Amino acid sequence: MQFSIEGVKQYVWIFTDGNRTIFKLSETRESTIVHEFLSGYKGVLVSDFYPGYDSVNCRQQKCWVHLIRDMNEDLLKSPFNLEFEWFVADVRNLITPIYDAIHKFGLRKRNLNKFKTSVEKFYEKSIYNRDYKFEATVKYQKRFQRYKDSLFTFLDEDSIPWNNNAAERAGRHLAVQRKISGRFFKNVAPKYLLLLGIAQTCRFQGKSFLKFLLSKQKDVDVFKAGRRLKNSVAVGPSSKVYA
Repeated sequence: MQFSIEGVKQYVWIFTDGNRTIFKLSETRESTIVHEFLSGYKGVLVSDFYPGYDSVNCRQQKCWVHLIRDMNEDLLKSPFNLEFEWFVADVRNLITPIYDAIHKFGLRKRNLNKFKTSVEKFYEKSIYNRDYKFEATVKYQKRFQRYKDSLFTFLDEDSIPWNNNAAERAGRHLAVQRKISGRFFKNVAPKYLLLLGIAQTCRFQGKSFLKFLLSKQKDVDVFKAGRRLKNSVAVGPSSKVYA
């Protein structure tokens, strides 16, 4: 996420496992900070299609929400291109039954693994050995080819989401504050991001941020919150990280 520090463009990286959230500030969008933070990580990284994530040495799941959003935007730009319309329809026909199964049964491998056959048929029909002409269709053909292994990880393993909505939720307050403030002071930004990370961790764990601060404890995980907050977010397993 882009961030203005006294008028100078910097970037905030958001890491969460759905249970804890950490914000990292960097002067560039180089992926060095990602590699350092995830060094030795053996779980699944759920992310958007920023190329800097591709070389992280772990299993990955690319966000379908970002993919569908990008395709819809391109479709709106070219509403009368039949080739691209047919391609988008093929993607829709592939993913809709999968989403229906997730809605009905949850993210369970035993219910989703059967769709691997549909994935292979889609690739044979719409991706492999197809000579597309329209620029947008070619772009997504290449994206499906490049990310085949990381687009469908959620079919092979329990509780791996098909989107990185957890990271989007974690960064929502930051996005709102950015709109309000416009820019941040250099000496304040790191402290604000630290507090925001603690606040979002408390929120994900259903704990009171205020009570945690008043307790003077330093570990949110061991802090006893008492009665859970209303509308708290259910936490997920720690075998995945969203970025």
